[in-house]
Amino acid sequence: MEQSSVQDESIEISKERSVKIIIESIENITMREEAGVSFVVIHKDVVLGESIPLFIDPGFKEPPQVYDVNFAVELSFIVNDRDSMNSVVSTPILIKVMCETQNQRSTNSVKSNADSKKKATVSTSKETLTSNVIGFCNLDLMPILLGEKSLTERLIVQTAHFSLDGNAVSWQNLPIINATMMYDDEEIFPSEARINFLSITIESIYNPPVFFAAEYKAGTILYIDDEIPENVIFEDGKWTKYRDVERTKQWQSLSKLQSRARLSKWKLSRDYANIRNTLDAKFDLQKKVCQDEPRIEWNFMSRSVMYDVGIETMQKRIVKHKYWPFQFMIVEKSTEDNIRPKEERPAKCQLYQCYVDLSELVFPGTKSTRVMAQLYAHNTSDMAENTGLEKNILEPWNKDLERDSKKSILSDVEISQSTPLISETGEPVFVIIEVELYCPFIPCRLETDFSDVIEKMMTPKITKPPYIYSGDVAEEQYATCIRKLVEIITESYRDFCEEKKQEKLSASRRQENDSNNFETTDEMKYCFVPEEDELTCFTQYLYKTGTYLSVRSTLKAKVISLLDQRFKSSMNTVHSIDSQNFVTSVYTYLVERMHLAINKIVESRLADDESPKIATSEKLYFYAEEAYELGHIDDARRHHQTAIAADRNNPRAWTKYAIFLLKIGDIERAKECCREAILMNRRDKIALFMYGLILVKDQNYREAEIFLKAVTDFYPRLVEGWVILHLLYIRTDYRPGIDLALRIAEKCMKDDDTEIEISDVDPLPWTISHCPRDSVYTITATLLMKLHLCDFAGIALTEEMSRSGRSVHVLYYLAVQHYLSHQYEDALSYLREAESIYGLDYSISGLMGHCYFQEGDFVEAIRCYEFSNTMYNRPDDLHLVQTRMGLYYEDIGDYVRALKVFLNACETSPTAETWLGAGIAFYELQRFTEAEAALSEANQIDNRNATVWKYLCLLNMSLQRHDEFAQCRRQIAQDDTTFSLEKRSLKPRDGKPVML
Repeated sequence: MEQSSVQDESIEISKERSVKIIIESIENITMREEAGVSFVVIHKDVVLGESIPLFIDPGFKEPPQVYDVNFAVELSFIVNDRDSMNSVVSTPILIKVMCETQNQRSTNSVKSNADSKKKATVSTSKETLTSNVIGFCNLDLMPILLGEKSLTERLIVQTAHFSLDGNAVSWQNLPIINATMMYDDEEIFPSEARINFLSITIESIYNPPVFFAAEYKAGTILYIDDEIPENVIFEDGKWTKYRDVERTKQWQSLSKLQSRARLSKWKLSRDYANIRNTLDAKFDLQKKVCQDEPRIEWNFMSRSVMYDVGIETMQKRIVKHKYWPFQFMIVEKSTEDNIRPKEERPAKCQLYQCYVDLSELVFPGTKSTRVMAQLYAHNTSDMAENTGLEKNILEPWNKDLERDSKKSILSDVEISQSTPLISETGEPVFVIIEVELYCPFIPCRLETDFSDVIEKMMTPKITKPPYIYSGDVAEEQYATCIRKLVEIITESYRDFCEEKKQEKLSASRRQENDSNNFETTDEMKYCFVPEEDELTCFTQYLYKTGTYLSVRSTLKAKVISLLDQRFKSSMNTVHSIDSQNFVTSVYTYLVERMHLAINKIVESRLADDESPKIATSEKLYFYAEEAYELGHIDDARRHHQTAIAADRNNPRAWTKYAIFLLKIGDIERAKECCREAILMNRRDKIALFMYGLILVKDQNYREAEIFLKAVTDFYPRLVEGWVILHLLYIRTDYRPGIDLALRIAEKCMKDDDTEIEISDVDPLPWTISHCPRDSVYTITATLLMKLHLCDFAGIALTEEMSRSGRSVHVLYYLAVQHYLSHQYEDALSYLREAESIYGLDYSISGLMGHCYFQEGDFVEAIRCYEFSNTMYNRPDDLHLVQTRMGLYYEDIGDYVRALKVFLNACETSPTAETWLGAGIAFYELQRFTEAEAALSEANQIDNRNATVWKYLCLLNMSLQRHDEFAQCRRQIAQDDTTFSLEKRSLKPRDGKPVML
């Protein structure tokens, strides 16, 4: 038993550590007379050591002399004693600088001459020592606790009393101490130990009532290493009407010190946009804080250490209650001049409380939160309901005052209701409090999680042999092959010319050297004359180098692939007339394609290949959007697939296709397209947005949050990124992140270099002209509707409605959201309400027309379209309005009006549909030449449009051109389209009118 106790004692002793504090030197100190300067090192009112006096020479010297001190003390603490460790964390080392001077004074100033002479023989004067405090400075031990072994700091010795009168000293003239902290023992906190540091700063109470003029205290609770909370008291609050210009946090443990040495090295943040406003009132907080107004000021910081149990308990309490308790006590003492001190009136105590929302501290990666909280009259039941605290934090001080004035306390404290405290001017009385952690409760694992998800997405693919799966791809590969072969043949011809030149030079030299030798002529060497038949000579050169066979085999493979896709033939013999005609048409086709490829090489020698590719892709996206709105789903799909085939490594092509797939309800394939885009570019914000929100549809919220948070990590100033993350947290009711994400989004919106994704390009059915540029919700809603993520757009518009009411822009975009969701009646109701407020403009009437058109009410749709098309302030391009107007006029047989509308559309944004409409109108008006030109334009834009080929067949039949008719019919057969010469018409299908 005795042995075990000794062993335990040795373990206890082994956990005692010490930090060595060395005052190395002092400089920039000036004395009027010789004096001794000593240093006293204090920690929590305990003197660790006092140095012997260091004599300083009087006078001023340039440069200032450095005096060596070399005074060392040790601060001991016990690692496993929480009180000992908390004292080291919460209180810095205080260094007091003392000055001792010698004074001489006469002992017989008023005496007789005889007495004076007699005393003079003993002593004529008496020397005394006078001790004065030069100043203080503090030294924070936190670097040592965090792992530093040695740290040297230059500390300014602040005066003992801070004043702004004639006794004030500028900081350049204050002494400077060079102090070093050293620790050479084992690490204080092992790496596996779970510890944290909590810092609470109470700044100021704003809008205090006039009766707030007394002694002020504040209190809260914290958990160190136990489930039972401990009280933290902030004393010495002061009433002031001037703002703190320096805005420096002060040590709560040094609050009694009158010197500026109580200031810490941390500043109060000037980022007012990041302060969480939990008040109902909205006002300019920066203006409120920065102007000289009455306030109760603390600016005191209390720092504590937290261990495993305390961390878990605090985290659970925040998750459960969301709010953290704070109490404030105002003690007012009123005395009269004619009453003796013992008859002093009893103190009057008033208690107030507030509930500080700390839910953001359980958001991953968040280490601090700064909150504005409303002050309420004290009420125990409300405090317990909101924070779970059932006892008074300031109870010990309250009990002391109760002995003198129990009745007064009951009337002011217990009976008062928990009502919000309002100043005389009607403004809320609020306090700003900051709570900061050294390590977040929940670490941010975004980088690791995102890497893991991407790695999981990168599933190995089975490599298969390439197969030409469409005629367009086969044509493109044939043209590419021709261009490559032209380059090879051109290079071979250069080599051939160079070799021929060398041969002529060698022959001329031989002729000069041996003119008597028998000369071999070109006719004897070749069976042809090389100068007259250079092509044959070059062909022999290609045979000799092996280039000819290589070119032939390469071209043969591409021709076979092209013929397999473009020409379907079931003929068994090659001697029939049909077979000969087939071979002729194939040869003609191949030569034409070859000429096109070669001409493109010649024409584009100096052209940039990238810009036409981008322009072509943008046109394809426009054609696809038009085809979708007109109900041509297969054509829209084909345009997107063509854009992908043109540039498979472009993430934008895949995201555009994913948007189309969402429109037609193919969510799984849309998800795969987003996956392809992300694997090509992991920072593509649109692909990350879409993939994350598609995962929300699958209720895979964890991975959805990873992708959406990745956007905010890659683009931290992107407004839509934070708002979409905010909408996700609303959807999942994740309270710690709701306000945080929105506050960051609004902060980004106020920046001068705001980054937003919204573009000025209007979609075909609706416009972004109603979108306010200062509304984070509306900006995000327009982006989400462009991505066809209508459910999240609806959440954003609902939040915007709670802010701005049923304003025009909210009603318009709610109508857009319902239109995109095929809820046309609801969309019309919102549009009618917007019309009653704002009037009927081109955007509202145009969207109304689209809703009526989709419902099959063509007459009402045309009325809205015609109104929109005649507005003076409409944009030049109303493509979908004009296209649908032309389709209706064509359907009722009014070809003159149809022609006018289609030609206007072709002037601004020509497409195959608009040229086709113009061609049909020309054809019906018997203007065949113009009809052929218009249909040719349509065919040039989209040679896979079956309706264009059908009307070309009708035109060729009318002009009795049977060969051209047969070719057009064969083209329709190649696309596996059922041949029919019926005219197209407006016919509802599945509740949605389309053009057949």
